[in-house]
Amino acid sequence: MSLKKPSASINPFNYAAASTPGFFQGQFQSDTIVRDPLVSGFAFVKWLNVPRWITDEYKDFTAITEKNLRAFGGLNDIDMNTFAIQEGFTGSENHFAGGAQMFQGFSMTHREYSGSPIRNAYSHWVTGVRDPVTGVATYPKNYDLEYTAANHTGELLYIMTRPDADNVGNSKIIEFACLYTMVMPTRMHLSHLNFTSGTNDGAELEQQFVGVPHISPAVDELAAEQLSKLQYSFMNMGDFKHEG
Repeated sequence: MSLKKPSASINPFNYAAASTPGFFQGQFQSDTIVRDPLVSGFAFVKWLNVPRWITDEYKDFTAITEKNLRAFGGLNDIDMNTFAIQEGFTGSENHFAGGAQMFQGFSMTHREYSGSPIRNAYSHWVTGVRDPVTGVATYPKNYDLEYTAANHTGELLYIMTRPDADNVGNSKIIEFACLYTMVMPTRMHLSHLNFTSGTNDGAELEQQFVGVPHISPAVDELAAEQLSKLQYSFMNMGDFKHEG
């Protein structure tokens, strides 16, 4: 039996496809393959805005944090709260819709390198906003800037894609996108510098951030636009060339 491609009338991004014959009939329909499962493990971050006094001191900050992404965390389920009203002789409860609250903040894990470029850059950001000894914001005087959130927060875009991550001309490769505004790191890493005799390990730093998340079709469009600008190199086996 030869495999059949989905007909033009079957759009894998159309929820109505579930009603088409063959979507589920007690077994996986390997001849039509109406839908593909979601595959995780392909994600990128893109800084849209970073305080100038960070990139002035650490010119490779955006590149080393974007391309050195080991893990991204902080996306949580959004639950709608309800409130109950008791009625009747038995006091039976009836639930009504209350509020729904978005998750806040996120984390990025990076591999640290000799010379501590990750620790130094994030520590410079944190201490510039609040010096841990005096509690004073030091960046306004040091860089001749006004003290305002606009001058010490950034914007970060998180993008999860399908496995064809290099197919940037196709906006459908984006599985999920979230834009974080008013982003600030909240941790200065030092604990990885402790010493234990006989232990020689590499170090990964989980950097904590505050930020306001935004999820919408407009963010998806922004992600499609920015994805084409990410400077990653995706090579096939035959593309390798030895230089030297």
